[in-house]
Amino acid sequence: MTARLDGRVALVSGSGRGIGREIALKLASEGARIVVNDLDADPAAQTAEMIRDMGGEAAICAGSVTEDGFAQRFVDTGVNAFGGLDIIVNNAGYTWDSVVQKMTDEQWHAIIDVHLTWYVRGGCSPWAPETSYTGLIGKSRKEKSDETICWFGRIPERDFNLRHRWRW
Repeated sequence: MTARLDGRVALVSGSGRGIGREIALKLASEGARIVVNDLDADPAAQTAEMIRDMGGEAAICAGSVTEDGFAQRFVDTGVNAFGGLDIIVNNAGYTWDSVVQKMTDEQWHAIIDVHLTWYVRGGCSPWAPETSYTGLIGKSRKEKSDETICWFGRIPERDFNLRHRWRW
């Protein structure tokens, strides 16, 4: 395994399958220790097993990012298993089959809760002192894109700015 991220701890929401699984596997291949998350325990366990099979370390935190207390439980899993938190990949998400202008308030709030609220208002902020910058990785929505977009900002201020585009 490569050591570029050796010893770093990464939380990857929605990493039991799909893009999230691939992000988790890539970070693990670079030496990061991964906290795997999925709504369902079985896909999360499969991803964790794949990481361990390649020589990496993984812990599991199954459940919905919208559950009360989830963000703190997610952070605590990383801290308890690996002693800290360095990287947060906000991958969990979905969309309604509708354009924004036609969404109900309920649909809008459900999407915002999955894509943003758990992270911004959850248990992740204490890991970013007011004077430091922390990364938040989100997947690109552009069709046929292999880019991963990384925002950096002061979490307590929620001041995220696009700084880097990484190609993996």
